[in-house]
Amino acid sequence: MGARAAGLTVEYIDERPDEPAMWRCFHRLWQPHEAELRREFGDDPAAREAGLVLPRLAAREALAVTLRRPSGGG
Repeated sequence: MGARAAGLTVEYIDERPDEPAMWRCFHRLWQPHEAELRREFGDDPAAREAGLVLPRLAAREALAVTLRRPSGGG
């Protein structure tokens, strides 16, 4: 369901085209140290994030969206 379909007003959309590349760099740096990080922090879902997220970054569109609920709305 989109924001407009939920009765919200889209105030601003900030496209962030460089964000996926920043995360790709972060995850590529993380991967060689994954075993060490797991030993230090345990088998936390965050420790598996690089392997799960990295393959999906190519198709990711990064946006920051500001929404407003119309006055009088719930």
